[in-house]
Amino acid sequence: MKRLLLLLLIPTLSYSQITYEDIMSIDTTDSFIRVMIENGYEKVVNQSDDTYIVYSKNLTEDSLSNSFCMYNNVDRIYRLGLNKTSLFDKLGIDDIRENSYDMIVNDIKKNCKYYDIEKTTVNEDEYEYVCYSCMESKYIGKIGFTIKDGWGWIRNFPYY
Repeated sequence: MKRLLLLLLIPTLSYSQITYEDIMSIDTTDSFIRVMIENGYEKVVNQSDDTYIVYSKNLTEDSLSNSFCMYNNVDRIYRLGLNKTSLFDKLGIDDIRENSYDMIVNDIKKNCKYYDIEKTTVNEDEYEYVCYSCMESKYIGKIGFTIKDGWGWIRNFPYY
């Protein structure tokens, strides 16, 4: 039964994932929105602040999602939060597949050059990002990644 469930769900779970190439192409509000829509993300209405554009994948009524992506259209900073716990993990089935976060990070490490460690604070939580400089990126700056509370976070650090 578990194998049948696995065979039925694999195509839907692997469909339309954000890639390294997608992330390297984000340098404007329009390019962020394009990447989100092309990868099946839905805009989350944010009535309190128009500085941030937020998209989510598979958002439920109780505001749960397996992926949130936000873009600060003033500072041109994007932040992608990708849940590293798959549906299979939740069902007690060992999931040996790489998730979107792992695939993107592997491509960053393969194609970019290590730069430094950046510390940021979000809602009083401190994050330490391993940062790389990528020649392929359309934005001017570096990209960082980290894991916190089962979520993989990827964001850019623009140079001004």
